[in-house]
This record gives sequence, structure tokens and C-alpha cells, in this order.
Amino acid sequence: MAHTINVTLVAVALAASTGGVLVPTAAHAQTVLDQRCGGDSLAPSEAVWRLEWARRCGTQRNIMSPHNPDSARVFETGEVDVNMVELYEYSETNEYWGANSYCGSNNAYVNTKNTQYQFAPFPSGRTAHTDVNGFQYWTRPSLLPRPQYPTFGTDFDITTAAPLWPNPNVRLHGDFSDCRLFSDQNGTQPFTGTFYVNAFCTSSCYTPEQTVSFVTGDEKILDAITVLRPTGLTTVAPGSTLEKIRFQTDDVASYTQELRDVTNVIFEIRTASGGELRVTEKHPVILSSGRVVEAAALRVGDKLIKADGSRDRIVSINRTTHFGKVYNIKPKSLNRVANILVAQGFLVGSSRYQNEDADYINRILLGRVPADVIPK
Repeated sequence: MAHTINVTLVAVALAASTGGVLVPTAAHAQTVLDQRCGGDSLAPSEAVWRLEWARRCGTQRNIMSPHNPDSARVFETGEVDVNMVELYEYSETNEYWGANSYCGSNNAYVNTKNTQYQFAPFPSGRTAHTDVNGFQYWTRPSLLPRPQYPTFGTDFDITTAAPLWPNPNVRLHGDFSDCRLFSDQNGTQPFTGTFYVNAFCTSSCYTPEQTVSFVTGDEKILDAITVLRPTGLTTVAPGSTLEKIRFQTDDVASYTQELRDVTNVIFEIRTASGGELRVTEKHPVILSSGRVVEAAALRVGDKLIKADGSRDRIVSINRTTHFGKVYNIKPKSLNRVANILVAQGFLVGSSRYQNEDADYINRILLGRVPADVIPK
């Protein structure tokens, strides 16, 4: 699935001291970040390639040798992998802002970054491998629902940086030999100055006709994003339980929309009451037990929770594809329960669960026992 444009609903502060001139705020910086990620759009498989490209280029260009005697660049972590192989780490740079580092800012630990943004944090076991250049790299048993990937710029500050891109031609051929960055996405204008990792980007979930509940009623996600509806999103209220589900309204922190039409794997879920939910395979859905699962993990006979608290048995699941854009929405609240929304009349997780709270997939959020004490 391709990455998305994140259309963040924010205000820019009006500073009286500037005579009414609009000045950037932290929220403004987030808008710039969202626009950058939308312009540097990658599908999950492409994101994995970008991460591996960054790892290889970081080691080849900045470490140069897996046996570099400089202990600040190559060092033993003191940990072992699942096969009791000692884990080695590489630090691209100790320059605070991470100039010319492919993996990030100060210290830029290559394997840690590559693993963090590509693999789920549990199961926690890491396996060490050796690449063609003799550098160690790590894997974990399962990928993140949405692998995140670095996006580059000409300045550490994303609000002033011009975007930079790897050569798209080497990506198409699965090549990792060209570590240059380019000023254009077509790979025709090589950039020769200092570059920085500006951020790590991520992606999205609903087909355009799916409805999301607002205080004014159910609205198609595409209609909501078209008008950038800023408030009134219906979410589950913190403190709710399976026996007593309460709702509140919240502001919208961001909408996400894919930059280009692509083919997405979609799960069409139909229930005994006649309900239908069409979401991508990784979309978080709430089961009748209060457990958060990905759509791909659902089975016929499982029960979903409707907005009125009743349970609705799944009678069929059809795996299909959707060519076009998919969309998502994120409430302002960071509370995990308050990130449960109502889509097509069913309780589902917001986009915040897909990577930011990926560790809460398969956790119970609406039981009587607090979620934080339930084992993973």
C-alpha cells in the first residue's frame, strides 16, 4: 500500500509582536512533515527497500568497514540474538544534527533504527545476519503493519529543508549500489551538499465510501477529508468497559490520504445484521472481547462490537483488492481508548494504532481489567 498525504488540521499562531504576521508553530511543523511524507509516498514494500537502502548506504559510506577499529563507530552491544550470536551495532556519526547520516541524527545507530522502524517490537527476539559487505544486520519475526522509512532534506529543520530523494531507478531494480540523493524525484539532478534525515514517514486504511461517525451523524471518510472537517469526531470515552460503552467527541488531529492510486488488499467483512466493513488487511478492529486485532486476523464466527454495544457475528470475509486511494483519520486525544472510533457502525481503531500503538494490537482495551496490566 502506498504512503499517504497527512492533512493535519492545525492553526498557525498569530503573534501580536509581528504586527499580525503568521509565524510557524510546532503544529505548523507537523503540517510540513505531513506534506513531506505525502510527497515522498512509498508502499510498504518500497518502505522496506528504503530502510535497507539507508542501512547499507550508512554502513558503506560512513562506517566503511565492519571491522573498523574506531569503537565509537563499531561496537559490541553486550547482547546476543536468538542463536546466541553477539549483536554488533554501528554508529554513523556523532555529529548532533546527523549531517550526511542515512539513518538519523546523533549516533544514528544503524541496526537499531532499521529494526525499530521495520519490525514489530514483539516477539522481542532478534536474529543477526551478515550482508554482502560483511556488516551485521538484525531481523525480528514480524513486520510492522506499516513500515516507516526515512525522508531526507537539505537542512536539519524540515520547515526550511528542500526535500531530497534516492535514485528511483535503483529501487526499481532492487539495487543498493547508488547512495546518492537527488533534488528531483526522477533521479536526474544529483545533490552534492550536506543532507539530513528529516523524519520517518508512515500510511492509511479505509476505502472512500466507508463512513465514520461524527456528532452530526455518519459521514463518508472521503467527504470528511474533502471539507477537512475539524471537530465533532465520535470516539469511545476513556473509562468505558464492554458492559458500558460511552462516547465523546474530539477534534480531528489529522486525515490521511494516499498520494496516488494503487492496488490495496481489502477485507470485506459482512455480519449477521447485514453490516459491512471494508478496510485494509492491517486495519485495527475491536472484537467482542475488547481485543484489538488486525482485519486479516478476523475469522467467520468472530463477533464485532456495534456502536450500541451489541455484538454482531461475522458471517463472511472476502479478501479482494481496491485500486485507488484509501484514507484514515486520527483524533486529537492520545488516550488509547479514545482512539477507538465508529466506522460503518462498528468499533475500530484509529490510524494511531497502526504504528504508534502497534504494541497494543492483540491487547484488551475495554475489559474490566486495566489494559496496562494485561500481558502481551
